[in-house]
Amino acid sequence: MYLSIIILPLLGSIVSGFFGRKVGVTGSRILSCLSIITTTILAIISFFEVLQLGMMVIAIGLSSYNVAIFHLINHAFYKGLLFLGAGAVIHAVVDNQDLRKYGGLISFLPLTYTVILIASLSLVAFPFMTGFFSKDFILESAYGQYHFSSINVYFIATIGAVFTTLYSVKVIYLTFLANPNGSVNYYKNAHEGDIFLSLPLVILAIFSIYFGYLTKDIYIGLGSGFFIDNSIFIHPMREILIDTEFGVPTIFKLLPFFLTILFSVLSIVYYEYMPKVVVDFNLTNLGYYIYGFFNQRFLVEFFYNKYIVNTVLDLGGQTTRVLDKACFYLSIATIFTFITFDILFIVTIASILIMFNE
Repeated sequence: MYLSIIILPLLGSIVSGFFGRKVGVTGSRILSCLSIITTTILAIISFFEVLQLGMMVIAIGLSSYNVAIFHLINHAFYKGLLFLGAGAVIHAVVDNQDLRKYGGLISFLPLTYTVILIASLSLVAFPFMTGFFSKDFILESAYGQYHFSSINVYFIATIGAVFTTLYSVKVIYLTFLANPNGSVNYYKNAHEGDIFLSLPLVILAIFSIYFGYLTKDIYIGLGSGFFIDNSIFIHPMREILIDTEFGVPTIFKLLPFFLTILFSVLSIVYYEYMPKVVVDFNLTNLGYYIYGFFNQRFLVEFFYNKYIVNTVLDLGGQTTRVLDKACFYLSIATIFTFITFDILFIVTIASILIMFNE
């Protein structure tokens, strides 16, 4: 990602715009849909990671390279905190990663719950958390260009941010707040990690709260001289900080926050009071096919395995068998050749010795 931030300004606004608006938005939409049915905690957090990379790519497409690198640095803290927190949970429940077998761990892992909550709030860009200062600025920058395509990017990226909220609530609720669903052994052995596991969580949690506020003026402040050496160059014609800061209507600045609160509440209500709605829907024919479609990753893995992996394996198998046969016959022929030469050599030497003896 850092390499893209450095290289794409050299390729021009057309290439970077296509790269960001098409690749970033498309990736965000696909990953948002794929995460709906994922039940593995590390897989969901990995999808979070790719969604954040999509946000950075969108910023690159808007020629806001300083915002992209600001978000890259910000997300490193709360994303690292999420992964380490998930590792602490997995360590506590005997290496189980299935969210459906968690629940009720807040009493056993209060520190892990606290740091994952902090990381999730920063991830969904809750006001004044680290992620808020860069993620919301990317969304506002998209609207601040006042082009039809950029406004589309704003709304699609906002939908991606809503999905991020849904998944964050899913992880927190099913892991810590729901009724226990796992084996008794999980809860007998559940415990916080030692100081070597807990200390990095606390440090990353502090950065996930304060880093964005303390460094926002360095990276995206108006008149900041942090990149005055042109280590990250933004052409004056592509500069949109002023329009983003003063030209975007307040409603569009607050829309991601309102949607975050709304869908957080809806998620909690769904998990608490309507858990059977989706289960009943999955039992219908339509729900079965929709769930299967998403569960098989848009059938991408199916076609990839059928037409690429299987083809390569068949080709490799045929090639291996041919080469093995060839090597076998060649080795047999070589052995017989050497034996023949050895016999001829012995016969020749014997004949010469007999001639000299006579």
